[in-house]
Amino acid sequence: MTNLEKYNKILKRDLNVSDDGLNDDVLVFNRYEHWDSIAHVELVADLEDTFGVMFSTLDITSFSKYSLGIEILEKLGVDMNA
Repeated sequence: MTNLEKYNKILKRDLNVSDDGLNDDVLVFNRYEHWDSIAHVELVADLEDTFGVMFSTLDITSFSKYSLGIEILEKLGVDMNA
């Protein structure tokens, strides 16, 4: 399983989203019905645990749509293609 597949799996589980919803049109913080502040904290914790990284406060507040999570993980050294 690639890191991108792991990322998608976590989002699908934590945010109750289907494969079709894994995009910036659907997954937007506080606009997608299941992505509220509580789900956000759980999502960040799960991503940190899975990828062995630590989000900064700026990373946490910037993570507001699907693609930004990928960008943040890549910034933290996670190869999303691996």
